[in-house]
Amino acid sequence: MVLPFPNEIWLDIFHGLAKEGEYDTLERCRVVCRGFHWMAEECLLRSMVFKSTDEVERIKVEASGGEMRRWRGPTYVHIEGGNGINKHQPIPHLATFASRLGGRWIRVKELRISFAVWRARNLDADAVFRDLARFPSVTDLGLSNVILPAILTLGRLVCALPCLQKLGLFNVEFIQQPFEASTVSQFRLLPRTQLETLSLGMAYDGSVPTPDFVELANFIAAVSNRIRLAPICDLAQAYLWSAVRTLHLSSIVFPSVATFARLLCALPSLEGLYFEWSCMFVKHGFDLRSTPVHPGLPPRLATLYLDFSTGVDLHSIADLVDVFITTGVSHKLQDIKICPSPSLQLMSESDVCLNRLVRHSGQSLHRLNLGAPATWRIPDNKYVWLAADQSADWATLMAGLLQIDTVLSWPVFKNLVHVSIHVIIFDTSDVGDEERVDELRACLPKLDGRGILGMELNDTRVGVHWDDKTGCWKRYGIERGAAQGTVITEEVSMADGGTCASPCGDSEAVPAALGIVSVPAAARANAQPLSSSYPIDSRVVAEECNDGIAPQNAVAALETCSGILQQMSSVCLPAYAR
Repeated sequence: MVLPFPNEIWLDIFHGLAKEGEYDTLERCRVVCRGFHWMAEECLLRSMVFKSTDEVERIKVEASGGEMRRWRGPTYVHIEGGNGINKHQPIPHLATFASRLGGRWIRVKELRISFAVWRARNLDADAVFRDLARFPSVTDLGLSNVILPAILTLGRLVCALPCLQKLGLFNVEFIQQPFEASTVSQFRLLPRTQLETLSLGMAYDGSVPTPDFVELANFIAAVSNRIRLAPICDLAQAYLWSAVRTLHLSSIVFPSVATFARLLCALPSLEGLYFEWSCMFVKHGFDLRSTPVHPGLPPRLATLYLDFSTGVDLHSIADLVDVFITTGVSHKLQDIKICPSPSLQLMSESDVCLNRLVRHSGQSLHRLNLGAPATWRIPDNKYVWLAADQSADWATLMAGLLQIDTVLSWPVFKNLVHVSIHVIIFDTSDVGDEERVDELRACLPKLDGRGILGMELNDTRVGVHWDDKTGCWKRYGIERGAAQGTVITEEVSMADGGTCASPCGDSEAVPAALGIVSVPAAARANAQPLSSSYPIDSRVVAEECNDGIAPQNAVAALETCSGILQQMSSVCLPAYAR
């Protein structure tokens, strides 16, 4: 088709249609003309923010639906009341959005509401919940700095979205406090949900528990306690959070350790517990008698991530460890991530507590991830990057790899089937990468001799690497990036002759990955973390981190952990080449 106008003019026309809210028209232009496709698609936003009723009413909605194609809406919708300056504001445009676009925008997956106050005179709750039910595509709901009339309003909002799987509550307040006894009974009448992930957070500078968070935690426990004599098999039908498998807690302050334990008891299906930034208890010490016998702590809790900043309260870390050990949860943990002190060669008081938890989990532990906090999470840190001579970096790297080759050849690592090492140099050309990757491979003769080594320098690969496209391990020759082609000598085969789509047929054998990055000072500000493409469920990983830990320190950490590695199938350690 020959377009009568230049693309620039058509693009201006489409932007004008978007400004007028003619998204259905844009969608039809996108599908009927190949030449219009990319221009129209540029104007069909994936994310939209509504701050007023007028902004919602700007969206043109045609009464005649029938066979005419309509836009299915963005992926992300944000209903904003106020902002950080004027704080909470009414959100009558939530009702307008739900009634006007419900059943039409069937692509919306995430709904966010922030800096809002829910007032009865602005929102007809029954009508809003009825209209929100016409968004079956919404699986993720987040409330941030929102004031609700009561906890029951929150429950009805969650249940109004029929396919909701994730719920995030950050600085949510309730006008009606404390909750009445009748609220518990009414809450239990709400329909069952598919909620699997619950995230709770407070203000970053919080040092005391907010009344609203305490209210919510106590309410969750109260609803659970009302049915504590019911069989476990019936709990999943009892209340909306009983199917929650993952709990995220960010910058949370609990009034006591018992409050935290009772919250866990109210989530019988919980499998993963993730702490971020900090967790603090005002009243220290844990008494096992403070937790209800039925239903008790979640029996399937197996994953624990303690991703704290270095300023977390040491007494609170000790309290957490006491809870998991005293209740016996530690003997069921299979996946633990902890953040040791920034220097892996100096043990802090928190390291002692966390080491105690790891030792108690030794019999069940499969994966241990020793992360390191980013420098911006370290209060009053004086860490700075220093430029270094590239040749000195290279010598340090090669010396570190020799040590890693020795450590990973110990009997405790006999089950390794793949060790992948990735080195990035940001500010040099790839000239000579083939020779350099061979130099690095020569530093790991034992691993290379076992045929389990994969080495990657920038875009040059050699040895065994995981292939995302085929979902299996492949053996590479020299690779010069996608532009110059890829040379693959063979697929790694299993004993039965098939390709190794999983790490290995032997459940005891696991792959390892080590990411090492060489970053001059000028490039470090924009450096991006490495992403792992290896199977998460069975691997030994040494990852890059942000605090300049050299390979020698990774070796020291490997030595420290070797006493418990016999019980484990994977370890994650930080490593960084300066």
